[in-house]
Amino acid sequence: MLDYIRSLCRGFSPAGLVVAGLGFFLTRFTVTLAVSGGPTAFVFGGVLPLVLGLGLSAFGVALSVGEFERGFVRTVTLWCLAGTGAMFVLVLLTLVGNGGMGPLSAGGSRTYLSNFLIGGGVGGALTGVYAGRSNRQRHELEQQAARLDLVNRILRDRVLNALTVIRGRVEIAESRDSVGTADVLSVIDDRSAGVQQVVENMKHITHDGTDLSLDVVPVVPCVESGVDAVRETHPTAEYDLRTDVPADLQVRANAMLDTLVAHLVENAVVYNDSDSPRVEVTVAESEDTVTISVSDDGPGLPERQLDLLDRGEIGTYEDRSTGFGLDLVRLLVRSYGGQTGATVTDEGTTITLTLPRVSADGGVVTPRSNDVLGLSPRRLGLAAGTSLVAGVVMGVPMQLLSGSVPVIGALYGVQNALVGWITHTFHSVVFGLVYAALVQTAPDHRSDRVRYHGIALGWSLALWLVAGGLIMPVWLSLVGIEASLPNLSAVALLGHLLWGGSLAALYRYGCRVWPP
Repeated sequence: MLDYIRSLCRGFSPAGLVVAGLGFFLTRFTVTLAVSGGPTAFVFGGVLPLVLGLGLSAFGVALSVGEFERGFVRTVTLWCLAGTGAMFVLVLLTLVGNGGMGPLSAGGSRTYLSNFLIGGGVGGALTGVYAGRSNRQRHELEQQAARLDLVNRILRDRVLNALTVIRGRVEIAESRDSVGTADVLSVIDDRSAGVQQVVENMKHITHDGTDLSLDVVPVVPCVESGVDAVRETHPTAEYDLRTDVPADLQVRANAMLDTLVAHLVENAVVYNDSDSPRVEVTVAESEDTVTISVSDDGPGLPERQLDLLDRGEIGTYEDRSTGFGLDLVRLLVRSYGGQTGATVTDEGTTITLTLPRVSADGGVVTPRSNDVLGLSPRRLGLAAGTSLVAGVVMGVPMQLLSGSVPVIGALYGVQNALVGWITHTFHSVVFGLVYAALVQTAPDHRSDRVRYHGIALGWSLALWLVAGGLIMPVWLSLVGIEASLPNLSAVALLGHLLWGGSLAALYRYGCRVWPP
């Protein structure tokens, strides 16, 4: 349960709710003023801003639960606020230039103001999307340049040095008799294998590890192999291996996993000032992840390397003593769909690799997104489309049985059928996006039907009890419409159950037909 809550927090972007709130506020203002001018004024001056404003609100919710980096969401939010503010200043200056603030006393002028503000918010959000994509591309280019610089360092420091040793040993072999040739050839073989391994590592670094095909890999044998490899070369260190987990515990990774463990263990030994370094390697499991921890009693990692493990960015530094191993560790763990982290205390340093856990079913496993909550653009579109259909499935019987759909428009200041249906479908999209996020973060279940429909049933009942039964009647009372509290009618229950059932069926079918 704790991992589930962490996944929700890790993928949620609160800044998107600012965009959603701004769109809702401006929409509420527009609808009230536009309808006060009559049906014609509302159709031409209220419907389009209503759709744009509600669309902006839904877009804000999508930013919060979608597969977007928080920096991107913040950029879009800032531009949306800037666009709204700039439009407000522009309209204000225009009114002042035309003879003061008197025109704002007229309802039509206030409608124009709110419409312009909605336009500014939408335009700012679109500009923010463009700016966010540009920032992301620039950052990716910077990281690619850093990776190429890292490759250059590795080729200089590792490959060229290894080739120098190989040439020297060949010269020794040529000048000696056959008695010492076996030892020389052994060194040459080891160095050649090292060169081959370095060249193999290059593709992971230059391509950011995103083109790898991953397999189901047993964790315990990989960890034991990595520790044993270091124990052979550094026998004086003390190794404490704790693998109190099932023997068949598996993760999505590849053959490089034991190399990553060996590198972390070797670092813990080599960079320890103690005469007898102590390294503790622990494998732990949770419901859907496996954590490999390497702890030492050494002096701790430098700040730059801690930054690398926490943020995953390759630095363009010149300190040759820092090595390249942590760069490779971070890139590979990221390609596995996992995360890296480091903690430094007075007792030493602990580096953790958190990897997605998989069942022992064999075969190739496709990497998944870094953000557990984040819905891909295809999933967002699917959730929005199925929510619109589910909103109609819910609204038709509610309109026929109780005529309550127009009342939903009163939440925005107007009890109007058109406003009621538009706002009803908007609510359906917003709550449908939340449903898709809940499905995304829910632990895997043996039956997809139970997972999709069970969450939909619980979410529908929650909306009926809280949103429909408590929040809506309070809201209606605030705008002057009498409503019983709580308002838990059988028709509303039927409508919410129809909404949840149709949404779950459509969304589940769409996820099976159009995978992300």
